[in-house]
Amino acid sequence: MDNLKTVLRLYRRYAVMDLLWLLRDTRYFIIQILSDGISAGCTVAGVYLLSLNFDHFAGMGRNEILFMMGYALFVEGIFNFFFIGNNAGFISRVVGRGQLDHIMIQPVPLWAELLTQGFCPFSGSPLLLMGAGLALYGAFKVGIVMHGTWLLLCMFYGICSCLLIMAFLYIISSMAFYAPAAAEEISMVGKDMFSSLKTYPLGNMNPVVKRVFITILPIGLSAWFPSLRLLEAGVNSMASLKLLPALYLPAATAVFSLLALFLFRKGMKHYERYGSPRYSGFGFR
Repeated sequence: MDNLKTVLRLYRRYAVMDLLWLLRDTRYFIIQILSDGISAGCTVAGVYLLSLNFDHFAGMGRNEILFMMGYALFVEGIFNFFFIGNNAGFISRVVGRGQLDHIMIQPVPLWAELLTQGFCPFSGSPLLLMGAGLALYGAFKVGIVMHGTWLLLCMFYGICSCLLIMAFLYIISSMAFYAPAAAEEISMVGKDMFSSLKTYPLGNMNPVVKRVFITILPIGLSAWFPSLRLLEAGVNSMASLKLLPALYLPAATAVFSLLALFLFRKGMKHYERYGSPRYSGFGFR
């Protein structure tokens, strides 16, 4: 109960800080909203324009692709809402720059600080709202009956996809404990890989590459695979959803999360023993 109160208190503090940061300047506020809208539009434009020229692009119809892109933006919005910024979402920067000590000296557990530090409910909400709206519009165009159970499944899959991306980023970011200079930006590279590729359907891809993209390199699990399951449940019925495919995403999320926890804790032990070599004459970066 005390840990829950701590997390809620930190969420409240970071929410206030985010609001003050966003409203510090009227011109900046307008630019922020416009840039988010342009960025989201550019994200979906490429694949959607391709889909207009093909009746079935990679095994999916135009409206199905529209729904998948909306789901991908929804996942990206969840990430921006909770983990954006130079903190938990891009932990390799914190580790590589020797800034982990700044978090460890706080009078709260490390996990609580990492969980709440990137909370941006105001500056991070435009993409979340836009993604949710586009996903619902795509579902409507496909003909999905959006009852409560389906909406809960969609939200659950979205959270799983976001946590899967976070787990993958923590897995590769663990290298920053051992090679801080070389791996400082590796989480940003990993995040850009998901942002660039998850909006593309994998239906007609080489089977071997497709398996890689839904196992070792789980880009397909961040949008394409859960979109297929949601389309299956929405167009037909929840009863038509096959159990094993339906459980694959949460199971993969659990496996990647456990691996991320193991590797990060191992890296922390190395950090406790050797610290960070990224010191300079003026202290931490």
